[in-house]
Amino acid sequence: MKSPFFKCLALAGALIFAWNCSEEASSEASTQEPQQPGEVVFVESWLIEGDVSYVIIPQADAYVVTDIAGTQVGLFDPANNAIIDMNGELIMGNIVLNDLPVMTPERTIKYPNGMVKDFNGNILVEPNIPASSETLPPPSSAEVVQQSSATVKSSADAPASSSSVKSSSSAKSSSSVKSSSSVKSSSSVKSSSSRSTTTEFKVKGGGHQGHGWGTRYWDCCKPHCAWPDNAGDNPSSTCDDKMNSLGPYFKNICENNVSTSDGAGVCDFQAPWAANDQLAFGFAAVPAQDGGKCGVCFLLTFDGGDHQGGGNGLNGKKMVIMVSNIGGDVQQGQFDLMIPGGGVGMFNGCGKQLGINSMGSQYGGYLSECGGGNKGCLLDKCKQLSKFPKLQAGCEFLANWMNAADNPTFKFEELESCPWELKEKW
Repeated sequence: MKSPFFKCLALAGALIFAWNCSEEASSEASTQEPQQPGEVVFVESWLIEGDVSYVIIPQADAYVVTDIAGTQVGLFDPANNAIIDMNGELIMGNIVLNDLPVMTPERTIKYPNGMVKDFNGNILVEPNIPASSETLPPPSSAEVVQQSSATVKSSADAPASSSSVKSSSSAKSSSSVKSSSSVKSSSSVKSSSSRSTTTEFKVKGGGHQGHGWGTRYWDCCKPHCAWPDNAGDNPSSTCDDKMNSLGPYFKNICENNVSTSDGAGVCDFQAPWAANDQLAFGFAAVPAQDGGKCGVCFLLTFDGGDHQGGGNGLNGKKMVIMVSNIGGDVQQGQFDLMIPGGGVGMFNGCGKQLGINSMGSQYGGYLSECGGGNKGCLLDKCKQLSKFPKLQAGCEFLANWMNAADNPTFKFEELESCPWELKEKW
């Protein structure tokens, strides 16, 4: 078994963490500033707080469970929603991962109610409060612990997220272990409303740039960049048919021999969205020969034209995209934007993941059936995705923000780093 990521994690109070890297460091704790746990937490991990606290760490071949001091105590069994010790004996059952707070490499703890705290217990994002309810103070850590330790439904009942693929990864298979190295529960990818929208983007000196055009797709398959072999220690998110986040070692739902329950696809929270009338964010596939660009971001500045020689009214609008996939049918200068209802392209996992066998034309999707610029027709077809509100909103983004543009042209520029808006949804 691989050694845990956490060597010496200690909990001070309910949410205040201190970190010592070695036995020598612990003896000098009173005189040296402890290292923050975010420096060594390389993947998002679930936190169970209580009389005995545990950390569930996704690794390549299993969910490793440690105590708060970093000593491995057993494994998490996703089939039975239970922690078992190394002898197979039950330690704790009825665990719902989506109900637990998530520790992130960015030194934050994200709670299912939308609240985000740093490792010092400071609230970064207030909890989501229903509009119909009276304003209440944020829940105490003890209340959150009680909620997160509550009886849990099975993983098959949990909500799922999806990741889209137009990738060579569709030919890959993986181990049957349902581990998750890039744990992004549906609660952990909520945008941080307390942070202002990124509007300044630094172009990378000597980076890839030029003039190109945008096509569209949403094939529901597991993307190329969701495999650690392609994306390293930070693979993109994947989701099941209920949009629950999965790990990188689930098989691609687009493989013929993979069932709905065993397959991973694209996540609904990676659908594009508008920050304002002039700026939007999203994900995209690039040519297969650019497979090394996983996680790279580009600034697209629309010029008002389209690849067919027409116009579309997008002149001056900007969109920042993050590369999550590759496509054997994507050309140089082409960015295949992930847009629900945009066409499945070479592969189609939407029948399995969404229960929708037809999503418009194979190439171009609903808009190709409606015709470029036909917003009313497109918005009507987007209603077919109403079972998945985030996907419907992403489809409507093409009609509204993108003015139902068919293959718009733009200037593209590689950025030095990706904005937080996209990193959160990666």
